[in-house]
Amino acid sequence: MPHQVHERKFGRTTDQRLAMLRNLSVSVLRYEKVRTTEAKGKEIRRFVDRMILLGKDGSLGARRQALAWLPEPELVDKLFTDLNERFPDRRSGFLRMTRVGHRVGDAAPMIQLELVPSAADERKKKEAAEVEAKPRRRLGLPRRRSAEKKTAEKKTEKAGTA
Repeated sequence: MPHQVHERKFGRTTDQRLAMLRNLSVSVLRYEKVRTTEAKGKEIRRFVDRMILLGKDGSLGARRQALAWLPEPELVDKLFTDLNERFPDRRSGFLRMTRVGHRVGDAAPMIQLELVPSAADERKKKEAAEVEAKPRRRLGLPRRRSAEKKTAEKKTEKAGTA
């Protein structure tokens, strides 16, 4: 029994598994929201956290390590600028995992991975909600007339036409 080996194999060879994990981490960092199976999501957390921590480091060596794992220089720039500023005080736990049910074909448990919003993003959402939540001014609609007034008006109309 291999002790302290904490990596899922996914029934793939090493190069296929690394390619799959690299592609999933690229998708999470690019789109910031991905649906995948629960096992893949739990495994990908380590890689995304590692990449964001490299972006927070900001050194040339960290940038080279990120470029070695991520094939797109645009994503590395996003790591070192946008995501670095988004999480100034967080050291881990950059992904939120939400269960979304089971896959139709094989009933595999599915989750949605998304980057956790920063405190500044939450403040902006609250401010936008407050602006939208201002009470709207009601229009003065005509009131319904009572039945007595309606009959009285009909009688005056008939008397006027006759």
